Amino acid sequence: MVSSPEYGIPRRFPIRWREFQWVPSMTKTSLSFPLSVVLALLVFAIDVLVPIPGSAEPVLYLWSIWIAARTGDLRWTLCMAVVVTLLATVAPLLSPTSEAWLLSLETDGRLAIPGVRAVVVMSIWGTVLAVLPLIKARRSLQQSQALLQAETVSQAEQLVQIRREKSAIELEAEQALRDSEALYHSLVEHLPLSVLRKDARLRYTFVNRRFLDYSGMSLERLLGRTDFELFPEELAQRYRAGDEEVLSTGRTLESVDSYVDPRGEQRWIRVIKSPVYDAQRAVVGVQILASDVTARQQAEEALANSRTELEARHGELQQSQLRLQQQTELLQSILKSLADGVVVGDPAGRLMVWNPAAESLLGTAPGEAPIREWPGLFGLLLPDAQTPHPAADLPLARAIRGETVRNQPLVVRNANHPEGRTISVNGGPLRDADGHPAGGVVVLRDITTMQQAEAEIRSQNADLETLLYVTSHDLREPLRAIENFSKLVCDKYGDRLEEQGRDFLARVRRGAQRLDRLLQEVLTLSRVQRTTQPEADVPAEELVADVLRQLEPQLRETNARVQVAHPLPLLQADRRWATRALYNLVGNALKYTRAGEPPEIEIAGCQFGQATGLSVADRGPGVPPEFRERIFQLFQRAVGREIEGTGAGLAIVKRVAERHGGRAWVEARDGGGSIFFLTFKDPLPKDPLPR
Repeated sequence: MVSSPEYGIPRRFPIRWREFQWVPSMTKTSLSFPLSVVLALLVFAIDVLVPIPGSAEPVLYLWSIWIAARTGDLRWTLCMAVVVTLLATVAPLLSPTSEAWLLSLETDGRLAIPGVRAVVVMSIWGTVLAVLPLIKARRSLQQSQALLQAETVSQAEQLVQIRREKSAIELEAEQALRDSEALYHSLVEHLPLSVLRKDARLRYTFVNRRFLDYSGMSLERLLGRTDFELFPEELAQRYRAGDEEVLSTGRTLESVDSYVDPRGEQRWIRVIKSPVYDAQRAVVGVQILASDVTARQQAEEALANSRTELEARHGELQQSQLRLQQQTELLQSILKSLADGVVVGDPAGRLMVWNPAAESLLGTAPGEAPIREWPGLFGLLLPDAQTPHPAADLPLARAIRGETVRNQPLVVRNANHPEGRTISVNGGPLRDADGHPAGGVVVLRDITTMQQAEAEIRSQNADLETLLYVTSHDLREPLRAIENFSKLVCDKYGDRLEEQGRDFLARVRRGAQRLDRLLQEVLTLSRVQRTTQPEADVPAEELVADVLRQLEPQLRETNARVQVAHPLPLLQADRRWATRALYNLVGNALKYTRAGEPPEIEIAGCQFGQATGLSVADRGPGVPPEFRERIFQLFQRAVGREIEGTGAGLAIVKRVAERHGGRAWVEARDGGGSIFFLTFKDPLPKDPLPR
């Protein structure tokens, strides 16, 4: 077998191609048939013009057919055979010599052996019939070779393309691997946790910047080292145990470890150890992720503490709710049992609380009626019992607006109370825990009976005051007569009486004078309650000046030293009675002194809460604690008869203070003596004054 010079494919026929090199394109289909025709015509011409021995003619004619058969096409071969047969048949007709064409005849006329032409024709078609299978086989072989060649070329091209694609994929894979490694390193370098890798021998192969910063170690010190070369034995053993478990089991381990840093602070580290695999899914190392979870651990502990505290507070809240429910039930029970009416409204004027006593006092329940309809619904009148009460000035409306209501009288007259009732109302605003308005509350109290009793008491007091005045006036007439006649007897007949008689007359005279002063003090005390002079703002400076002028003779007689602490406050009082009360206090300071020492008196202003007043300090013998309340009662004294007095002066001081909404009391003074305080109600807040 030989190989084709074009494709290197083995051929099945041992054809010597060198013999036909003078026909360079013999194998080309496009030239084989025309060349066969030319050769056939050339043989025909030679056969016609030149006598050729009979044995050579078949060879010449067959040459043309063989060339046509080289195409491998049966059609061209048959066509060439027909053409050569015709030429071989026509050639004797045109030849100058006549010879047997197809058959030879004997002399006797019998058919002899075939002629040369018959041999040529028979050779041609015998050759054609022999060559036809070969032509078919060659044609199939050529087609197979063409297909094989095309397939080989295609496979070669595909192989080249695959090799090129493989090279590109390998390059891309290498680049992707480098990019992946770069991306991995870029990611782990900027992660907010430490990343470490160890190989199968548990040597460090990678650590990120976070771990280097956290541990303070260098990369050169870490890479290629084991835990035993870097950390204490106990710590390295603990690290190694976890790494070996990951290598042997392939499981991921997670733990939270605590330690104390160099500053003495406890820290918590969360560690995640996971296996590192190769391409065959074999464990070849350990990857460690470590993060500082101190803040989270502390937060969890704080959360646990908060949860515990919240549970405790929840229990307290439940207890508070239980107590609140009990208090609510108690409050409802109290509201139901109160004789005073209680009414609570929200900022919009809607009722929130309305106890049975309120319904009884007002005669009916308001239902959904707004406050503006209450005067007509309940029959609310002003204290004159004639004029309808303005809705805007109702106590609950004022309390909701933020005002404080003190003893505001109302008259209720309706079908349930046709005779009318007088109600005293107190109340004020309600506020929530943040101080915002939350409504108002008022308390209703029936004072009809009390008013009637007060009216009766006032009538009786008036009768008593009249009787007291008349009695005192009538008593003073004989007292003056006793005093005057005692004086006349003493002046006219004193020289006739012995010493004892004159002493008796003097005692009678002093007793009459003392009794007269006592009657004057009693009358003064009674007049304090029935004064009609209105209160006004009185400068305390003027009161002190008036009192000192009135007591000037006593001050001069006793060589008293009086010191006034300026400035003095402004008092809201009845000027006449305020002067009288201060006069009594300063007069007592002049009388109650230490033996052989002149009086030392200090007058100053004072303020206690919303009450403003005056204080009078002395250096007298002082008041024992057990007498500090008694001396303000009528006819009660802390000393004997050796000091002149009626026992009504401090009672008048106390009555004046109480009438003005203040009070009077005494305290011990540092260094000896007493301090008497007299206060009056204060219309406006003022800065405290030194005592």
